[in-house]
Amino acid sequence: MECQCAECAEYEGPNPAMMALRLSVFGAQAMVALAGMVKEQSWKALGAWFAAIAFFLTLPRYLICCRCEGYGKKCYPLYLGRLTSLYLPKVDDKEVSPVGAGLELLTLNLMSNLPVLGMKNDKKLRNIYILLANVTMALQFYHACRHCARYATDWRRDCLSARAARLVFSIERED
Repeated sequence: MECQCAECAEYEGPNPAMMALRLSVFGAQAMVALAGMVKEQSWKALGAWFAAIAFFLTLPRYLICCRCEGYGKKCYPLYLGRLTSLYLPKVDDKEVSPVGAGLELLTLNLMSNLPVLGMKNDKKLRNIYILLANVTMALQFYHACRHCARYATDWRRDCLSARAARLVFSIERED
């Protein structure tokens, strides 16, 4: 079932201006991480970070995005439905796997924390990175998680982040 909220109805998905902001902050975060780890010559952290990104874009995407109704669409989690459709095939007749959500959580944790470890000697870049990481997470929570908390009708309505958003924003689910 397609979302019929005002934002999705007007833009056929998430608001492009908000998504541009979110993608810009996320991109800045990644650039600071890359620059900081290269500057610090933290090659192990950089290699592990790239491995975590590669893993995030494969198995969790197969277990989540390839099975989701948002496959191939500009969805709220940074357009991952569209991105995944470019390199992984759609999986029909299977539900989104909770194992995929666990693997996604693990890899997001690694992707967020490895740069901090890799920049342990550069306080300035590390603090900029931490600030950008927090802004990225806040924008995700306030835009995407808030949306799913109110409008999702599939597996996303029971996501832990959507549940938290319902509590934080006092949102009543629209079933």
